[in-house]
Amino acid sequence: MTTKTSPLQSFRPTLVSFLRALVLAAAALITAWPLTVGTGVLMALLGAFLGALSADRAAATPLRLPSTLMISGAAFVVGVFAARFLVTTSLFASVVGPVNALWLSEAALWLAMTLPFFFALRFLAARKRLFIVFEVLVIAGAVAWSLAAHREGMIHRPYSIGDWAFTKGLDPVLLLLLLGICGLFLMAALLMSENRRRRLVLHFGALAALALLLLVVVRVGDVLPQPRGGDELGLTGDPNEGEDESDEENEGGQSEGDPSDQMDDLDFRDNYNSSGEQAPVAVVLLHDEYSPPPGVYYFRQTAFSQYNGRRLVQATRDGVDTDIMSRFPSKPEKLAAAPVLSDKREALRTTMGLMIDHVRPFALDSPAAVRPARNPNPVRFRRVFDVLSHVQTLPYDEMIGLRPGDPDWTREEWAFYTDAPSDPRYKALAERLMQMLREDYKRDPLAQALAIKAYLDQEGIYSRRSKHAGAEDPAGSFLFGNLTGYCVHFAHAATYLMRAQGLPARVAAGYAIEESARGGGSTLMVRGGDAHAWPELYLEGVGWVVVDLAPEQTLDEPAGPPDQTLQRMLGEMMREDFQEMDMSDEAAFSWSFLKLIGLILLFGALAVGYGVKFYRALAPFFGGPKQLYRSAYRASLDRLAEVGVRRRFGESRESFSQRATQMAPSFSQLTEHHLQQALGSQEKSPPRSLQELMIRVQDEIGGRVPLWRRLAGFLNPYSWLMAR
Repeated sequence: MTTKTSPLQSFRPTLVSFLRALVLAAAALITAWPLTVGTGVLMALLGAFLGALSADRAAATPLRLPSTLMISGAAFVVGVFAARFLVTTSLFASVVGPVNALWLSEAALWLAMTLPFFFALRFLAARKRLFIVFEVLVIAGAVAWSLAAHREGMIHRPYSIGDWAFTKGLDPVLLLLLLGICGLFLMAALLMSENRRRRLVLHFGALAALALLLLVVVRVGDVLPQPRGGDELGLTGDPNEGEDESDEENEGGQSEGDPSDQMDDLDFRDNYNSSGEQAPVAVVLLHDEYSPPPGVYYFRQTAFSQYNGRRLVQATRDGVDTDIMSRFPSKPEKLAAAPVLSDKREALRTTMGLMIDHVRPFALDSPAAVRPARNPNPVRFRRVFDVLSHVQTLPYDEMIGLRPGDPDWTREEWAFYTDAPSDPRYKALAERLMQMLREDYKRDPLAQALAIKAYLDQEGIYSRRSKHAGAEDPAGSFLFGNLTGYCVHFAHAATYLMRAQGLPARVAAGYAIEESARGGGSTLMVRGGDAHAWPELYLEGVGWVVVDLAPEQTLDEPAGPPDQTLQRMLGEMMREDFQEMDMSDEAAFSWSFLKLIGLILLFGALAVGYGVKFYRALAPFFGGPKQLYRSAYRASLDRLAEVGVRRRFGESRESFSQRATQMAPSFSQLTEHHLQQALGSQEKSPPRSLQELMIRVQDEIGGRVPLWRRLAGFLNPYSWLMAR
């Protein structure tokens, strides 16, 4: 005769059930955290946990799936309206106060939302195992939503993470990585099946080891994902690509060698990709106050001055464009072509920290000297170097009357910087523009350049979606066509028009940053969207002068201002790192990371130890009845091991039970039940009697062992290793 068991008796919540409920509660927690007050967060956590746990119980009953989902939906709607009613009625607020009404309303609202939602979600997954993917998607969505703000290199977002990390001197990216690993753990927990609960700790231990290995590889191996910067102008890339890997690295982790030829040609594109505009690609520290005359900081990386019959390319002859740094420095170097210091230029030191690889170094205005700097944080900065620039201080209106070119130039150099397309339309347009100048300015070089600038600013239309790349002369197609293009078109057109007037001009490329982007500080954050090309004119006594274009009409949405919080954070990170590195050698830098790894290892070891310990202690109450003889005996062995009573090697279980009887007399009976069933006896011990014996063993130990000894054993996370 068989006895029927009620659904309540047949349902035994396992460790996996509790874990799954905690995982879903964690998803509700990180979703609600930035959206509500403390009571709302607490109720979101509680509602998700109770909803998921009760759904496992309900799934074992005859409840029908459609009706259960309908009831959950109705409860969701009614609960939300009821919670809103609390805060929209003056009666409730007058009784408890407006602040308390808000807190209680938020608590009721989030409980009403999470309890039925997670109940329905878990009920559906319990009935239809295929739908467990919805639970995984909820976890993934919650983690991705809470951390999505740091995309495109915005390492300071979300602010609740970035601000805390910054105040503690930590790299926020490591915290984001840790949170991502936690999300992986949560999703892995959902995929754990019920019949693997014995190996649950082993699985999570393996995941913890892999996560720790990932952190070490990221930090030591320098493989942190880098922000994606715009490279449409060819500014970014690996300068050592294709070089011999045996090149020796210099002090800053930089290798010597010629850069690749990625920047030999400045391509005209029909579709200029603007992705990664906000991504930080470099940080610049200004070591003195400086306000550029044009109101823009121009960081020149390369120049295109040699006309090849179709466009301007980098110079292939010696003795020209010697103000351009051709490669990253491996030792202090001086640039002989830098303009001399005078009332027109002053010295300014900057420190450049590149966050992604660049083909060549870039510098503010005209660099005079460059030297490598020790990279304090190879994970955050790819290269760090110091530059001494002779920056322009002479206002543009005071440059009127200066002669073009350098008096020391040869005829060949003059011809090099004035070579232009043979198309007569350039000369004709340039002459027409000069006629618009006052008579006393018609022969002035800067006035001529400004007339060309004014024409292109007024008539040109800025757009990254131009259609000139396929033309034989893309600049001519732009200038004598629809005048629609982006910086490469404008810079080439202006340079050709200046050269048509016999003015020495070239196209420069690098980054242009508005002075207002500084925000009053000494740090400039260079973003991918700051990549730019502009025309330059050479004036005697000043050198290369920027004559940039600013089209009044644009078809593209203008880029937003830089994030000042991120800019300050990156600047402070760079300064703090330099201070730490100045105190001692590189070991000072790695010490903070070693402490972090040590803490992770410590907490990981404690979590694994206590996880196994509590699992073995709770298994007799939540495990299956068929294995109760084993789990109850094992839990009693653990209690004895905590107080120093352990089975010796080679000692039989019967002998050990006799010796342990002095401490816990009931342990001998529990041993008999265990051995009978373990050896295949057909007589099964009632579950209740086994649980009662186990509880009596614990009580007997508590009555004979001092409290301090029991507390010490309880606090030992690995006392269960001594149980045999």
